[in-house]
Amino acid sequence: MSQFPDAVDAARFRDAMSRLATGVSIVTTADADGAPFGLTATAVCSVSLEPPIVLASLAASSATHAAIRVTERFALNFLGRRNADLARRFSSSATDKFVGVDWRPGVTGCPVLPAALAVCECELERTVQVGDHSVYFGQVLRVGVDDDSDDPLVYFRGSYEGLARSSPS
Repeated sequence: MSQFPDAVDAARFRDAMSRLATGVSIVTTADADGAPFGLTATAVCSVSLEPPIVLASLAASSATHAAIRVTERFALNFLGRRNADLARRFSSSATDKFVGVDWRPGVTGCPVLPAALAVCECELERTVQVGDHSVYFGQVLRVGVDDDSDDPLVYFRGSYEGLARSSPS
């Protein structure tokens, strides 16, 4: 391992974090008029079982971030290997991310992606501002799971990869 530099610059920090393989999700919400918003996120995890709480960390500069602040609801759509194109689409700054994408409004009104491995629909419980991101804690109101699911999609060293499950020995 190389020597530790005196200061941590953004590029080096990003490079270091790219070595942490993470699951890929699309965080979605809808505004008061039902217009969908969404972005690809890797900073998503379970926080509590009782009550069921999850978190998602979103850049404060994103339109999805702003919409969640207003609507106080969001959905986490966990992606499988077959969803790499969706991950790339929703990681872009395009404003028309949902055009041609199969989705439906969930119980919270947030877009739910039928292609996802699982979906957690949430009501905002708490928001914590940290640096240039907000960490949204959401109480899970509904969970959907695809029983015939694909292998999970992971993000590692700047690319989306399928994580193949090993066969039982």
